[in-house]
Amino acid sequence: MTEQEQMYQLAMIRKTEIVAKYGGLNLAKKLKISHPAVSKWKVIPPYRAYQISLFGDYELSYIRPDLES
Repeated sequence: MTEQEQMYQLAMIRKTEIVAKYGGLNLAKKLKISHPAVSKWKVIPPYRAYQISLFGDYELSYIRPDLES
């Protein structure tokens, strides 16, 4: 497994952690999107990761470590 693949796997784990912390429905409301949209994520999309980072609980690099260059 490459380092990029490992970072993507980590992003998947972090998605589960973050959705569990906020709750899927609550997170959807905070982002002004539908709950089913959140449920479909394998990883948090880049723009949504940025929005979540603005809540102050997580750094963008923590939410999506696979996007770091």
